[in-house]
Amino acid sequence: MNVITRLLFCLLIAQSLHGQPFQELCESTPTNGTIVDCQFFNDTLYATGFFSTICGESAAYIARWEIDQWRPATISLSDPGHSLRVINDKLYIARYEESIDSNWVYVYDDGMLQKVGQGVYLTTASGFSQLPNIYDIIEYDGKIIACGEFDRVGEESIQGIMQWDGTTWSALGTGLSGNIQGTAPVLFPHQLMVHDGDLYVAGNFRNAGGVEVNGIAKWDGTEWTNLGAGFDNTVYSMVVFNGEIIVGGSFTVSDGTSLNRIARWDGTSWAALDFGFTQSSVNDFTFVHTLKNIEDVLYMGGGLKEITYSDNSTEACGGIVSFDGSTVNTFMGGVAQTDIEAICPLENGQLLIGGGVFGSGYTGLADLSTSIVETPVEAEVSIGPNPFTNYVLVQTKAEVDQYEIIDELGRVMSSGPFKNRLDLDVPAGLYFLKLIHAEQLHSTHKIIAR
Repeated sequence: MNVITRLLFCLLIAQSLHGQPFQELCESTPTNGTIVDCQFFNDTLYATGFFSTICGESAAYIARWEIDQWRPATISLSDPGHSLRVINDKLYIARYEESIDSNWVYVYDDGMLQKVGQGVYLTTASGFSQLPNIYDIIEYDGKIIACGEFDRVGEESIQGIMQWDGTTWSALGTGLSGNIQGTAPVLFPHQLMVHDGDLYVAGNFRNAGGVEVNGIAKWDGTEWTNLGAGFDNTVYSMVVFNGEIIVGGSFTVSDGTSLNRIARWDGTSWAALDFGFTQSSVNDFTFVHTLKNIEDVLYMGGGLKEITYSDNSTEACGGIVSFDGSTVNTFMGGVAQTDIEAICPLENGQLLIGGGVFGSGYTGLADLSTSIVETPVEAEVSIGPNPFTNYVLVQTKAEVDQYEIIDELGRVMSSGPFKNRLDLDVPAGLYFLKLIHAEQLHSTHKIIAR
């Protein structure tokens, strides 16, 4: 079968990065746990997560980036960290708790790490997912807001979210309760965001202030309200992009509308984007963990294996994807077999990412100035047969000098001078055919070997 592409001879302007553009750091030295979040503080980038060793060096759940490598921070945590936030020139830390005892919000200032106010408790604490964990911290209306898995603060009954006035923690209304129907019985309020004078919280809770919200709620300083019907599963992240609220998580439905782990708020209900993330295997846990708007580009990180577009076409990806409002960039397949949670822009134009799976951490680096930028140019490319057995025929009016065959992991399986007939001896599977012009222009086309 011939496949003719008219619009997508996309000339991709990029320096050759020999496959995926992310370079894994300290590949031969261990990082023994997931890197979850990162934050600049006093001109230093800090990262936190589940690691006690990063790039072979001991680091008690927190590390700092020094020129071109991770180093232990001058501070340490007794349990894994979840988020780092700078408020009023101080570094606040939200932390997991690995025992059924109390947990605290911590602040780092003037070289000292201190607890903020009273500790939080979960009276039903029983195991890792049901411990007094704190997930996020933000400033709102002159107060510090923290959310987490707790139902008591000091001796006060406070459910899932609290505010600090400089002296004591207090509740926001009656707080959060329940869990989304059909999910694990945990609140899991995972992220906070302030937008247009309102406070938003996202997670796995069912109710906020007694109102059914299903994973996302808005606090206007006085009362809680919902955003439509909410979702059928956990919301992990929120961001404002192109003037709209974008959310990501493990959800697939909102009020009967099918969604693939990412959605936008149209002012009335949750709607799909032109793409989403789907399971490429029944064993995959697919979720969007992190959303960041960096210089008007939306970066998405998580357990991402496959993108499905609105025309039902699919594309392989790995952990991290970006979207500039018109073009999706998979970074040449991204990072194989790794969930990405920390997305850290550096001041030199590079992007540092972190993540991991099953007790093994990952950190990688890419130069955004050499990332793929796509400019559609009308030109016809005919590729066939596709699927193919041992060769493909390529016809195009564009000038092509070289070709590469790249697998889903970003490895170059075959390359050489371009010919109209390409004899290919590769295992069955999905591949990307890159057609390269001498002036570093190239187009990429999906082909399937059988």
